[in-house]
Amino acid sequence: MIEKIKKIGKFLLVAVILGIIFSLGKYFLIWNKVEIDNHLSKKILFKDFNHQKQQYIDGGDSEEIKTNNFRTKIDSLSTESYSSNISNNNFSLEIKLLKGDGFSGGGYSINIINNRYKISSYHYTDNHRPFDFMNEEYYKIIDSKVILDKDSYKKGDSIFGYTQLKVQKRYGPEKYFEEGEGYFKGIVN
Repeated sequence: MIEKIKKIGKFLLVAVILGIIFSLGKYFLIWNKVEIDNHLSKKILFKDFNHQKQQYIDGGDSEEIKTNNFRTKIDSLSTESYSSNISNNNFSLEIKLLKGDGFSGGGYSINIINNRYKISSYHYTDNHRPFDFMNEEYYKIIDSKVILDKDSYKKGDSIFGYTQLKVQKRYGPEKYFEEGEGYFKGIVN
């Protein structure tokens, strides 16, 4: 009986160690390094944001002060404007660049842990169907860059940044590319 418990204990220990090694390898190989530019917040562009209004998805202006100028292009033909939301989740900093009408939409989520980041695409809808998870659109981040004005933030801090990305959506003959870039600012929630 004791031998069996020792074997199970060794197996669990090896599984935990392999899980930690896998997680660390994924973090250092897949997550990119955030660039820090301490002078980023001094760009005149951010002062201009204070005198401009954020645009809605349909092109109209909101009453909110502009938080970003992030835009995307699909094969150099069209552009879309986004709003931004920045939150500190205790373990990570999440910057969401989103477009939508309140009922459905999507965008990009930048998750930052210890000055390393990963960008992912996301979407939401209030009209869920039973097998929506089977129709997830394929995407791959081809290239990206994130620049922030500081290396760490806490709730209530001002944040200034820049991001650039190139994404492949779908694959095969339906494949297309989306490129986006822009500056953003806000208060960490």
